[in-house]
Amino acid sequence: MPWFNIFKNSTHYWILSGVIFAADIYRPAFSATSPYIVNTIRDNEHFLWIGAGLWAFAELSNLHTHLTVSALRPPGTRKRGIPYGYGFNLVSFPNYFFETLGWVVITGMSGSIGVAFFTVVSFYTMAIWAIKKHKNYKKEFGKEYPRNRKAIIPFIL
Repeated sequence: MPWFNIFKNSTHYWILSGVIFAADIYRPAFSATSPYIVNTIRDNEHFLWIGAGLWAFAELSNLHTHLTVSALRPPGTRKRGIPYGYGFNLVSFPNYFFETLGWVVITGMSGSIGVAFFTVVSFYTMAIWAIKKHKNYKKEFGKEYPRNRKAIIPFIL
């Protein structure tokens, strides 16, 4: 990771998410007795469990894709391979797709404008990275690279 990315990532996660989430979610409107919560979908136990399950699915899927990519490169080499399997049959960067899915679930569960803003900024950033890296993969691997694979969103982008 380039040195500058440490500061960029820290700003993204600590300031953008940390400050905005705290300012939005810790306000009185999000208290357990708030009309924003009581007798709404956010007060429904099934909704919360389904959301938690979808979020866990997205995060575990993200982990799986990271482990798949890390297993591609033989130790001590710089050789790159084409990943296949879970998520990779549809997109080049399923880790970005699953991370975005996780944030979309949190956005839906919280109903927070701050979380929605963070999700949009995160997706935009990851989409730029995915498109750039996807083009590099196609250039590097040529005809070997799967033709129908998209960068980040299956069948779309």
